Amino acid sequence: MLSPPPGRGIQEDTEEAVDESLVKALELHQQVPVIDTHTHFLLAGYFLRKRFERRHRPPRLWNPLRNTVDLPRLREGRITCAVFTAYVPPPPLRLGAWPALLRMLDFLQQTVRRNPDDLVFVHNARGIRLAHEQGKLAAMPGVEGGHVIGRRLERLTVLRERGVRLLTLTHFIANRICDGHLGPAVHGGLSDFGRQVLQACRHLGIVVDLAHASRRAFFQALEELERPPVVTHACLREHGRSQRYLEDDQVKQLAAAGGLLGVIMCPWYQQRWGVLGSLERAADVYCRLAELVGAEHLIIGTDMDGCTWLPRGMRDAADLPRLTAKLLERGFTTRELKGILGNNFLRLLAAWE
Repeated sequence: MLSPPPGRGIQEDTEEAVDESLVKALELHQQVPVIDTHTHFLLAGYFLRKRFERRHRPPRLWNPLRNTVDLPRLREGRITCAVFTAYVPPPPLRLGAWPALLRMLDFLQQTVRRNPDDLVFVHNARGIRLAHEQGKLAAMPGVEGGHVIGRRLERLTVLRERGVRLLTLTHFIANRICDGHLGPAVHGGLSDFGRQVLQACRHLGIVVDLAHASRRAFFQALEELERPPVVTHACLREHGRSQRYLEDDQVKQLAAAGGLLGVIMCPWYQQRWGVLGSLERAADVYCRLAELVGAEHLIIGTDMDGCTWLPRGMRDAADLPRLTAKLLERGFTTRELKGILGNNFLRLLAAWE
């Protein structure tokens, strides 16, 4: 039987016995490469020059100067791989977005080189599995917001050469690729350039992330793509009215295409008018999605450090086993949870290689 990881780890109360489901959750986190497909340490790391190898303080509600992801806490949460999502805000910073993005990716490379005993740069499923065997944290770069490439399709080749394996087409608002879930519909879904982007991503093996895409862009992308896309961090429309949420038919079409969906850990997306949220509510969302399409289409995509606070019971990355424990209590099988924690994403990633 495993004990909780050293240090604060999962925030256990020293006077409180670790319950059986939490112990089993920790065991599962050892047995399978746990992958968080959408994290944002690079926001604080690059813009505030924070060191990834140091333990930082988590926020209490909104505090963008603090963060929930760093090396000590990812290790305590027994997470094998984090997708380090690089994000540069759209207008008015659009003109400098591309060089800023490259500097952000440089920052990630420097971080990995500075910590060779703990970190390894990966760009495929095999690399993630190897990192798990070696007990290292795998760093995989992703990009959120296709506005960074401007009108230059060849920049996707540069991103792939820099190890980028995921591209979120847009972020909140429309760009040259497609419409976002907020603001006016500029293209009626995908643009002609956006279709070229999808074709290039297929050729290069850059997984397409449809989070933040408008409903029309979402369905048009499913028709264009010949490989299964992801929605790394989202929730269900029944929990709110924004197009940021997916409707049942979107989830079903995504699954029919072999795609995967991660549940965002921002409380206000999991419950209408929710501020504090809870892990119980997060488990509700996973259960509902499993009812709709099956656990084989679910992944982890927390958006930690993108959303500036997490549900009650999850202060930071070290607490991810608590979510796993909740899902165990709800009746998810060991095989289903191994899929959600990492195997499902490894399967999809291999399909793009």
